[in-house]
Amino acid sequence: SSPPAPPRAASAPPATAPAEEPLPRRLKASWATGAFGVAILMNGISALSMFYFVSVLRINPAVAGFLVFLSKLYDAVSDPVTGYFSDRTDGAAGRRRPWLFWGAIVSSVSFVAVVTVPFTGPWDTMTSGPGLLAAAYVLAVLLLYTTGYSLINVPYMAMPAEMTTGYHERSSIHGWRVMFASVGGFLAQSMAGMVLQAMGKDWDAHATVGALGGALLLCTMLTAWWGTRHAPFQPVSTVRVPLREQLLSFARNRPFQQILGVKLVQLIGISASSGGLMFFLVSVIDVSLAKLPLIGGPMVLAVLTCTPLLVKLSRRIGKRTTYALSALLTGLQAISVIYAQPGEPDLLLALRGFFSGIAFAGNVMLAMSMLTDAMELDWHRTGLRREGMYSALYSFVEKLAAAIGPLILGVALAAAGFDPKAPPAQVTEDVRQAVLLAIAYIPAAMAVVAVLILAFYRLDENALRALRERKALSPSSPTPAAPSSG
Repeated sequence: SSPPAPPRAASAPPATAPAEEPLPRRLKASWATGAFGVAILMNGISALSMFYFVSVLRINPAVAGFLVFLSKLYDAVSDPVTGYFSDRTDGAAGRRRPWLFWGAIVSSVSFVAVVTVPFTGPWDTMTSGPGLLAAAYVLAVLLLYTTGYSLINVPYMAMPAEMTTGYHERSSIHGWRVMFASVGGFLAQSMAGMVLQAMGKDWDAHATVGALGGALLLCTMLTAWWGTRHAPFQPVSTVRVPLREQLLSFARNRPFQQILGVKLVQLIGISASSGGLMFFLVSVIDVSLAKLPLIGGPMVLAVLTCTPLLVKLSRRIGKRTTYALSALLTGLQAISVIYAQPGEPDLLLALRGFFSGIAFAGNVMLAMSMLTDAMELDWHRTGLRREGMYSALYSFVEKLAAAIGPLILGVALAAAGFDPKAPPAQVTEDVRQAVLLAIAYIPAAMAVVAVLILAFYRLDENALRALRERKALSPSSPTPAAPSSG
């Protein structure tokens, strides 16, 4: 129960082997609790940061978007480094859990720091005087946030590959993750919007949201750390492969490359949409932020009720097909936003939220389940246990997309001449189209691209079964990939 020592490399610990049998529900729920905190961290920053930087700190939208984008370039270092060292962390607690503890601490601090910047504008320039100091401070706290997210999320995503080898059990455990994440995302966006609306959407209101969110994500992440103390894990790999071959094996893992491609395009759409939502409600259709629960509530309801059904559907028609259907639903929901107008019925907001929840559940659950399959494919091919590095590359794509979305939004708003003080009646058509670009056009286009990539995905249950059979016949050497695995 005492805080763990910092991650280190030592002798290999005893490890319990993952099994194909269903994991205990208590273990699934404990691990999934971490997703609650991660969702608050990711969705909270994604939803609040651009609105906060532009409307409260009065930073130029293009500059704000560029600062977010710049902080994500740091992920090219933080994610792989975290993945590399978590793969090589040794001890009785396993390779991942020590990182969860320290990641929880840094993440909670960074969440508060991002929304308590002690500088407000406006400034004519961000290259000198107070403007430069504000920009430097914002970049520093964004880098702290990025560090915390890497420390918690990279090892966290690697854990299911060590916990189970069940093809559909992987979907089940990530289904639990999706359900907890949906509740965390609801609090980060919808409930945060209500607090902001009630307190005036000013600096103090954002600071209150930061304090509440930081406390929640700390508690839930530490719950995941403690609740997985009996989870199966794997020891540090003893196989030695030249670095060049290790790097080439990532490039040769076609299913993994396809999953990365799908998530990159999807998350660009999601990050643009999430960042633009508050602008859309406040400046385009004149809806109070207090109505965000009308979107978030049905979304959570859809996730909680439909995730088990999506797991069953994927068993029947396959992960790839179910994933493609979820991506298409994302695109259709985005298109519906184009027709939103001031004064539209609350029911339409609720319906959009509900269908977004179904799409979210399928997209996240199946992407992570298929990522775990790709990790197993790598082990069969190389004999290396590199779940951390695979999670790092996946996490980097997540955050790269999370940077591109705000950058697009910020540039579009700046080009359209967005004025944060202008009432909805004075919002120009250029501003409306800039917001729609973020929350409708780009997500719909990215959904189509995702489906096209998924059409070429081939790593199914039969392909993995063939790999395992070959491994069983020759357990001491890496197994060549089955033809159908891509």
